[in-house]
Amino acid sequence: MEDKRSITFRLDASLIRALKIRGAMNDRSANGELSTILKNVLETEKASGQLAGTPDASSK
Repeated sequence: MEDKRSITFRLDASLIRALKIRGAMNDRSANGELSTILKNVLETEKASGQLAGTPDASSK
């Protein structure tokens, strides 16, 4: 089982609505959608070398 941690974001209502819509289109919750987006960004940056020398945050 994956180790989970929590964090609170204060987001504009329009951004939350967009996450809910996008999440529903991908069969995920808004939280699941945000997590997926962040993981994809971190993986892309790691692959391009932008995160060189930093711990792999996407696996935590």
